[in-house]
Amino acid sequence: MALHTDTEIYKATYDLCKLVTELVANMPRNFKADFGAELRRRCMALVMRTYEANTSEDKAPILLRMRGEVEAVNLALRLAVDLKLISRPQYARAIAMAANIGKQATGWQRHSERALVAVPSRQPGQRAMESGRTAGPQAHRQEHQGYRQPRPQ
Repeated sequence: MALHTDTEIYKATYDLCKLVTELVANMPRNFKADFGAELRRRCMALVMRTYEANTSEDKAPILLRMRGEVEAVNLALRLAVDLKLISRPQYARAIAMAANIGKQATGWQRHSERALVAVPSRQPGQRAMESGRTAGPQAHRQEHQGYRQPRPQ
């Protein structure tokens, strides 16, 4: 498992969090405390969801929540541009980052769901030597010769 800080989705969520923090700093005072603080909290939650998903066995529910939080950030950013708290170019940059995060989270979630369905070829904890995989085809044939029916002569 890679460190969560080395993943592309972590870098994207961190960059979005950084951008939103800069945008909120330039908002009018009456929006900065409530609206801006909530937007920053949601972006920080995205960064934390990346960590949680990377360290969890069951990633799908965490990533589903993350996708919901991305939608909440999208809505807040849209509201911010409609209220003229941020400019259209700032909105375009932030929304592109959020869309990228959403796509990565969706892909990660689908991959996690498929991995849960896949049947492992060995039991957990079983080494390759015990399953006969490293011995080669000759050892496999010798091991299973007892299962053949004797030929009539």
